[in-house]
Amino acid sequence: MKKNGLLLLALTAALAFASSAWSAAPQWTWRMQVIHSTAQSDFAQNVQTAEDIMKATGGRLQIKVSPNGTFASSLEAFQACGDGVFEVHSSWPVYAKGVEYAFMPLSNMSLGLDAHDKWVWIYEFGGWDLMQKAFDKVNLKLLAVEIWGTEILMANKPFKSITEMKGRKMRTSDPRLLAKNGVAGITLPLEEVFTGLQTGTVDMAEFGNLKYNEGLGLTDIAKYGIFPDFWNVHFITTVVVNKKAWEKLPPDVQSIVEMAFKAREHQHWTKSQYLSAVVMRELEEKKKMSFSRMDKAQFVELRKQMYQIEQEDIKKYGGLTAETYKSLYKFMEVWYPYKTLGAWWGDGLTPEQQLGFKPGTHR
Repeated sequence: MKKNGLLLLALTAALAFASSAWSAAPQWTWRMQVIHSTAQSDFAQNVQTAEDIMKATGGRLQIKVSPNGTFASSLEAFQACGDGVFEVHSSWPVYAKGVEYAFMPLSNMSLGLDAHDKWVWIYEFGGWDLMQKAFDKVNLKLLAVEIWGTEILMANKPFKSITEMKGRKMRTSDPRLLAKNGVAGITLPLEEVFTGLQTGTVDMAEFGNLKYNEGLGLTDIAKYGIFPDFWNVHFITTVVVNKKAWEKLPPDVQSIVEMAFKAREHQHWTKSQYLSAVVMRELEEKKKMSFSRMDKAQFVELRKQMYQIEQEDIKKYGGLTAETYKSLYKFMEVWYPYKTLGAWWGDGLTPEQQLGFKPGTHR
């Protein structure tokens, strides 16, 4: 009985201590800027992660999440975070390619790996270490890699091939392959994409998955959504932290922060994919947009063209750019034969054939 009383007393004291610690001011308060607006599900996801970290650390670390542009523009935010203007950032690393060109192949590869491929390369073939090497140049530590759901081209003409796009202007983060095929690639930042498509500055625009584009208002001004994404195949965003801020944390808090952001890497992809499927059904039913897929036969020659572009980049930039491409090539040589032979059983079948029952049965 006495033993139970002592245990109860100890438990009460521990809870009182935890309550006291939680009610005290945080030991560390970080500012986090994300590339998203407050209306995007990606913004809410980062807010939830910050709340999880606050709870898991017993209130010791507070992260205040702010939308794009709060502390720096989208094109300058990685450098600003590295300089200590704010502590944590989530965005597309390609925006920092002016500091290290390797961020281009690290986060964006036209006619390159899909999401599944990229996760295998990042976690099993050294991609993570290469990404950290690049971020070392801007005083940032890599915490998480978020791979985006399938991007879609928003347009007001139903382009079926890159040949039909010749002479047009396309908003893209990677104009290299387009330029070789007579398409003018214009790299508008997030803040200017809607206006660019609405005013005709560009004839078509890629930015993100269908759900994200809906949030940007692009589905209100485009008649057609065109797959597949060959320009920014499953783009990558990263969560990074200023190294000096990171080094101030004790090991247990560091582990909590890393686990919290990594825990939602995959959910970032699943949420964007499913919500995009829901949006596509709604837009089709309301007859607001039509969706189509480009002829894949053209991609055989386009991939050869892209390989030559990559070789030109290797000669021009060398260093980490060359190291990244060589890693990707070695990985693809091992991975693609396995991926092709081991493809999902429904690969190549129609949606109706994959279902095995009449469409609409379960609505």
